[in-house]
Amino acid sequence: MFAPFPPDSALDDARAVARAELVSLVGTHGDDIPLDKAFAWLCAEERGSECIADLLNGIDALAEGVFLPDDIDVFEAVARINHHLFTELGFAGNTDHYDDPENSMLDSVMQRRTGLPISLSLLYIEVARRSGLTINGIGFPHHFLVSPADATPSFYIDPFCRGRVMRTDALKLKYQRIADEADGRLPPLSWWLKPVTNRQVLVRINNNLKASFMQRDGLTGALRCVERLLVLTPDALDLRRDRGLLRLELGLEEEGAKDLDAYLAARHERVSTD
Repeated sequence: MFAPFPPDSALDDARAVARAELVSLVGTHGDDIPLDKAFAWLCAEERGSECIADLLNGIDALAEGVFLPDDIDVFEAVARINHHLFTELGFAGNTDHYDDPENSMLDSVMQRRTGLPISLSLLYIEVARRSGLTINGIGFPHHFLVSPADATPSFYIDPFCRGRVMRTDALKLKYQRIADEADGRLPPLSWWLKPVTNRQVLVRINNNLKASFMQRDGLTGALRCVERLLVLTPDALDLRRDRGLLRLELGLEEEGAKDLDAYLAARHERVSTD
C-alpha cells in the first residue's frame, strides 16, 4: 500500500502518470469506466505512485472470502457478501471523522476498513463483481447506496451502515425529510433510485474529496480534484471557474486568469444562445 500523502515536490512525475492513466480510461471506456482501476488511479495520484497493482490485488483478496454458487438467489448472495465484509472483516462507515480525506482513499478504506458511503459502496460493487454478482450504484441524496441489478422486487443496501438492507418504503421516508428541507426542489424519488453510471460515481467521489480538502484549506488537493472532474465532465463550466479561482489562490495567476476568462466567455455565449 502507499504511504499517506508524501511531500508534493517529490510527486510530479508519478502524479502525471496516474492522471494520464485516468484520462486513458475515460477516453477508452466512456461512462463504463472500470470503477476499481479509476478509483485506484485516483488514489495513486494522491499518494504519488505509478502503479496500482497492490490496490487491485487488495480488492481481489477481499473477494476471495466470498463464494457464490451458480444457483444462489440474490438475497442469499447479498447475505453472504454482507457477512464477509461487515461481520468477518468489520467494514463500517466512519462516523467519527466523516470529512477526513482518507475516507476517499482506496488504500485507507481497505486498511482501516472504514470510509464514506460512496467509497464503501464502490468497494462493495467491486467485491460483488469479482464474486459474480452485479451491483448497481444508487445516487441517493446525501448518502450513496447500492442495489442488486437482478433483484425483484428491488431492494437497497447501505454499506456505510454495515450492509443494512432497505426496501423502497423506508427510502421514501428518508427522501421526504430531505425534500422537505429542500423546499420540494429535488427531483422525485424515482429519479434518485435509478442506477448511476460509473462516471457519475467517480464524479461524486471527487466532489467528496474536494470538499474534504477545502475544509482543511488543502487547496492543492482540491485543485487536483477539480482537474480530475474536468477529465470526467469536460463541459462543466463551473469547474473551469473553480479551477481558475483555485489557481489564483495558489499564485498561478496567469493560468487562473485564463480559466476565468474562458469561463466568462463561455457563460456569456450560453446566456446569449438561451
